[in-house]
Amino acid sequence: MSETVQGRKVWTPPEGKTRMDLFRERVNKEHGLDLQDYAALHEWSITHTGPFWQAVWDEMEIVASQPAVEVIPENAPMFPPAEWFPGARLNVAENLLKHGRDDDVALIACTEREDDTHRMTYKELRSHVACATRALRKLGIKPGDTVASYSSNTPENLIAFLASSAVGAVWTSVAPDFGTAGVLERLLTVRPRVLFSVNAVLYNGKLHDHIEKLNSTIVGLLADRHKPSAEAEPAESERQTKRPRLHASESLLEHVVVVPYSGSHSEKEQRKTGVEVMDQDGDLQRHLWSDFLASGEGSDAIEYEQLDFNHALWILFSSGTTGKPKAITHRAGGMLIQFGKEHLLHGGLTREDVFFQHTTTGWMMWNWLVGALLGGCSLVLYDGSPAFPTGILWERAAQLGITVFGTSAAYLSLIERRNYVPTELHDKLKVRMILSTGSPLRAELYLYAEKLVGRPVMVGSITGGTDLCSLFADHNESLPVYAGELQCLGLGMDVDVYDAQGQSQPDMVEGDLVCKKPFPAQPLGFWHQPNERYRDSYYTQYPGVWYHGDLVMRSPRGGLIMLGRSDGILNPSGIRFGSAEIYEVLESSEAISESSPLSKITDSLVVALKTPAKDDEVVVLFLVVPEDAEWDSLVASVKALIRKQRSARHVPAYIRRVGGCPKTLNGKRVEVPVKKLINGAPLSTINQATLLNPEVLQEYIDIGEQLRAELANAKNAQGPAAAPAPAPAPSAGAS
Repeated sequence: MSETVQGRKVWTPPEGKTRMDLFRERVNKEHGLDLQDYAALHEWSITHTGPFWQAVWDEMEIVASQPAVEVIPENAPMFPPAEWFPGARLNVAENLLKHGRDDDVALIACTEREDDTHRMTYKELRSHVACATRALRKLGIKPGDTVASYSSNTPENLIAFLASSAVGAVWTSVAPDFGTAGVLERLLTVRPRVLFSVNAVLYNGKLHDHIEKLNSTIVGLLADRHKPSAEAEPAESERQTKRPRLHASESLLEHVVVVPYSGSHSEKEQRKTGVEVMDQDGDLQRHLWSDFLASGEGSDAIEYEQLDFNHALWILFSSGTTGKPKAITHRAGGMLIQFGKEHLLHGGLTREDVFFQHTTTGWMMWNWLVGALLGGCSLVLYDGSPAFPTGILWERAAQLGITVFGTSAAYLSLIERRNYVPTELHDKLKVRMILSTGSPLRAELYLYAEKLVGRPVMVGSITGGTDLCSLFADHNESLPVYAGELQCLGLGMDVDVYDAQGQSQPDMVEGDLVCKKPFPAQPLGFWHQPNERYRDSYYTQYPGVWYHGDLVMRSPRGGLIMLGRSDGILNPSGIRFGSAEIYEVLESSEAISESSPLSKITDSLVVALKTPAKDDEVVVLFLVVPEDAEWDSLVASVKALIRKQRSARHVPAYIRRVGGCPKTLNGKRVEVPVKKLINGAPLSTINQATLLNPEVLQEYIDIGEQLRAELANAKNAQGPAAAPAPAPAPSAGAS
């Protein structure tokens, strides 16, 4: 982290009471308290679990046909997950759709092409959902059935989800850039009865046919449906909801609904795409979206299925880079109340907001985007490349009046590298908040955000994940923003920082992010996967608490500093640090300046290589650079800058050139597979279907063999003091 930027105050809340302030005053009045600030409110929220979550329920004015008998049983354990608000009956779609006024704009769909932009009012949205809900019921869909999407971020996809929720079906979605193997790996687990899809996808200015991938997926689903299923321990989701188990041969794909691409395109592009869906054996019914909606025509009244608070709402999948993706099943009420807390209290969303989150339908941020309907605001559904051209999202922000701009740290780093500053748009931009997630947001990018908007702007770096489909550490419009820090721990989230022995760590000492008390967004389990896998994923590392897998430090101001994933921890010669500390150096302003050799680096990956004795490790940094780069000079500059900004201990023992860094289907770095491969694990241990570019893996296998040989030769030549000797400790006062 840059010492000159890290921790600098970059934004102060304007005068006046925020919704968070008003909520605190309400809690004080109703409970006879005198909570003076957010820190006091947070402490109360984690020590008075039941009263706090009941207060959130009341603040949101959740619509339920039956009230709960209690909030949560007293002294409920973290595992197995407790049943929240037992007795309550509600519907998520009903609560999402109740806020917007008929004439208010609910959805703004847009793409890379300005002519594709169109709007839908809340009245129109509710009307479409009413038709889609009746259509699903006519297809025989009932509570507990699974409905899947292999679609783009379009209004039709959102309508399909809301209709699915209205009837009580369990939703799951995969992005259209997923390959067939990755899609089947997910959908064969959940066994959808209905699959929604698109026929074409616009990306980087080109219209790409999607029917071929869709047909391959259908063939895989139909071919596999008569195979006997392996017996497995019922998932916690099935136990909690008393839902009957479905074997692989019992849940069949019966219907495919295709949404034709409706944006601006030439006749030549139109000819490249089709709408014909393959039917292997005559059992599959095919529908165009227009026909599907027409089958449910009627009044605008929506019949919402009233369901248990703990009924399964949707299934999200982990990246699964080293094993089968986890089918994480989330409860309906848990998602509803968490989203309300995060969007309304922490984010202060209102009807006047225009909310944008760049995401695919395969990332949890799409689900989080849907939750913003609780604010009665307008949602921007963007479909296409975020950087074709570089400033496309900021052009849309200016055109559409976006007030909350949700993105990723990787995106902000990318456009900063391209020196993008939309000066000509500053007078038109209405952005009041920039939200960032996906990876740690380095301190310099907080200052860059101000350049993007042309004035001080609240930057909310947030963290949570697919595992809970919500947040552990949050944005907060009532608190200042300090560069490089997440503002606060989320209300009701009893987050702590543990060392390896499970001891709580003081401020500015790194450790594992954990949560010590139950929260409503705890998953029910893994759909049709052994319950032991769910337990072992989160609850065994530190018995009695949730282990999240993030390496963090608590800041002195009550927030968090993200250091990367715990599985990306580097520990050369007993010095522990996160991979993010290396990435931050390579993406710092000093590294990306035009005069720096490091500006030629287009991607990077850092992992640890075990020494021959397996009792220590060395750091290996992989860089992607163009062929014309002066490699030796670049390596020297990288080492010098890491030593300058971090310490001698951080300097990698090896720096190697590669053709590409492996990424998940959502474009995130994957360190664990590379760490396994360079340490000698066979390629068969890596789930290649979950990677965007698995073809790059062989290069890491080859480099790993070379590096292990070098380490072995060094040990043989030098004796027990294996491989590169650890760098000398920095002198006092060194960075």
